[in-house]
Amino acid sequence: MMSVWLTILGYVEAVCTFDAVQYGAAIQLLQKEGISCRTRTVNFSSASRRTGTLYSIGERVDRNIEYQIFVKKADLPKAQLVLQGRLHDL
Repeated sequence: MMSVWLTILGYVEAVCTFDAVQYGAAIQLLQKEGISCRTRTVNFSSASRRTGTLYSIGERVDRNIEYQIFVKKADLPKAQLVLQGRLHDL
């Protein structure tokens, strides 16, 4: 539901990944260039505090959490160049 509000407020998705290291690096790059961003995480694991880890047997642990980074629609072209490492090559 949060992504609907971000869309209404003029944000678009710039990054969607399951890799926490890539997520952290992308946020650092965007902040370094002064691009404001919003983040969202989605937990797809079937384990919970109530059920414990027994329900998550056989799940891929590296695919449990999805990380999303949203930027303002006007900042998207610059954010894409920053994330590709090509901003200063122009």
